[in-house]
Amino acid sequence: MRRLSLVAILVLASCTTKPVPQVVEVPRPKPLLGNHGFSLSSIDRDVRPCDDFYGYATGNWRKKNPLPATFPRFGSFEVVAERNRAILRSVLEEAARAGTSTTANFWTACMDEEGIEARGLAPIRDDLARIDAINDRRALVAEIQRLQQRAIPTFGVEVRGGNPLFSFGAQNDFKNSEQVIGVISQGGLGMPDRDYYLRDDGTFVETRKAYVDHMTKMFQLAGMTATQAKSDAEKVLALERELAIVSMPRVEQRIPENVYHPTAVSELSASQPNLEWPAFFASIGLNLESVNVAQPAYFATANRLVAGTPIDWWKAYLRWNVIDAAAPALPRAFVQQDYAFRGATLSGQKELQPRWQRCVRFADVSIGNLIGQEYVKRNFTPEAKERMNELIDNLIAALREDIPTLRWMGNETKSEALAKLNAFKRRIGYPDAWRDYSSLTLTPDAYLGNLNASREFAFRHTVDRIGKPDDPNFWGAFTPATVNASYNAARNFISFPAGILQPPFFDPNADDAYNYGGIGSVIGHEMTHGFDDRGARFDATGNLRNWWSEADLKNFESRAACISDQYSGFVVEPGLNIQGKLVTGEAIADLGGVTLAYRAYQKSLKGKKREPLDGMTPEQRFFLGFAQVWSENMAIEEQRRRALTDSHAQGPFRVNGTVSNMPEFKDAWNCPAGGAMVRADSARCDIW
Repeated sequence: MRRLSLVAILVLASCTTKPVPQVVEVPRPKPLLGNHGFSLSSIDRDVRPCDDFYGYATGNWRKKNPLPATFPRFGSFEVVAERNRAILRSVLEEAARAGTSTTANFWTACMDEEGIEARGLAPIRDDLARIDAINDRRALVAEIQRLQQRAIPTFGVEVRGGNPLFSFGAQNDFKNSEQVIGVISQGGLGMPDRDYYLRDDGTFVETRKAYVDHMTKMFQLAGMTATQAKSDAEKVLALERELAIVSMPRVEQRIPENVYHPTAVSELSASQPNLEWPAFFASIGLNLESVNVAQPAYFATANRLVAGTPIDWWKAYLRWNVIDAAAPALPRAFVQQDYAFRGATLSGQKELQPRWQRCVRFADVSIGNLIGQEYVKRNFTPEAKERMNELIDNLIAALREDIPTLRWMGNETKSEALAKLNAFKRRIGYPDAWRDYSSLTLTPDAYLGNLNASREFAFRHTVDRIGKPDDPNFWGAFTPATVNASYNAARNFISFPAGILQPPFFDPNADDAYNYGGIGSVIGHEMTHGFDDRGARFDATGNLRNWWSEADLKNFESRAACISDQYSGFVVEPGLNIQGKLVTGEAIADLGGVTLAYRAYQKSLKGKKREPLDGMTPEQRFFLGFAQVWSENMAIEEQRRRALTDSHAQGPFRVNGTVSNMPEFKDAWNCPAGGAMVRADSARCDIW
């Protein structure tokens, strides 16, 4: 592979002799992990790779890195994220020492625990007074609409608090992807998913009781009597349960047609008069003729509930939304109680994180594209971007060679697939143009005020996009320090923030095999999303259009069902399995991504000496690179939450589920047919 700096040339000259060039070797930078980039110390030699590859590749790492008390999940992603947050912390602290600025004010206000304690309930007193004064439906709806402007309105991303009843945001029009339209979608639940309200098995019954107890305690902290607090908490649960009943399940939301219903505002006004849509759009400065109603059945019920549910129930619900959204920025008693339910009960976290970690997290969410400018100066190089472009080129070439060879796809569909692949766009590191924060005013002594201001700033940024052509520089929820990657079907591009472009995902000084197994598989994963069960519904221009022949679509759906059925068999805990139909897209992307990365790596080896390193063949190192990215330990509560809400399977299932479908893995590790990591040919899933 290409090194950042291999040699220096020294030229010695004199007036009487001919210059003699001498080549002096400069020591190559060492990879962060091990001698070659992969971690032998993570391997558990007591586990056979053909029995449980995840256990073999990550077992010792998991033993040496037990779940920290302050995390519900801890793995490679968190290791890198905490490394990034340490850099962001230095950015924030240096700004605070330098004087007044937007960055300095956010950090100073967040770290001012004593000031927050002294102000008590003052930051939410006006909001609570407004709610107390509500005496009719119109005033109720106006307050619901006002609070929407404090949510961070990214379509498809959950935002806790500040979005009572519904969420409003922007999205690319599925049928005209160059245009940005408004979208209203279901929301308003205080627990992670509708199943928390509707399932009757013991765990969820107990969680609902804990939720009522949590709300009761928070209401009391806000000044209510114990009797009133308990009564209001029970009203909130009952109202949210009504919303949960009509909320579209996540599996159904994965089908684009299910969440695409452009509707004239005049029609909305006529069919949902109680929700006062024209007044809402006017209040945020939009003159819309139509809007996408993502879940029409939900809003039909919301319209009925607004008129038919007692005002006192809604006032309790709105008070809860205000308190819940504000809790992390209120005095210690609120913070501790908020953690006790959301951290401990829902996710299994044993201890509250230190204040600085929480403040860095909120800073990244709130002003991430501001502090991210300094982050990339310190932690991202042009060489890294160049290397990423090279890897992406190689994987695109691998898929371009693969598509024509597919036996299950006809020529017409292959041509469409190649056209889509050739239209792929990419974004690496950070935006080409930074967002202007000059209109955001923060102060050093009002933490909750700063959070609300930054949320309103983000909301306004989203509203300003609606009704205009798409901005290709818009990165959505990703900040430069984000440890993640994505594919956007409506815009047909892949994104890799600077935050993920470091070990163990990517190390420019590491063995090629490990890089292809790590970041190469991530690249391939995002590319394959363009051809998973959801992405395959969008064409090369990002429009929702069926470009498949009838026979090819049936073949594809059958192969996708193979993946879904396989993952539905993975058990999280007794009575709770992975939802195969929820994780199908991610599982397809995992299998396709590793397959493409493997082919690209094999192509890169042509003409090179295939040497073992540390006793591992190139192919074995590749699969270690893939598996070790998913090293993790997770609390059972968090496993449960993710099984219900996350479209990604958990690490052990992602690794073993993927490699068991790959003959290349079987050959690399000499696994016998019929072994745990080798699915029979009749059961093996194969798509891309």
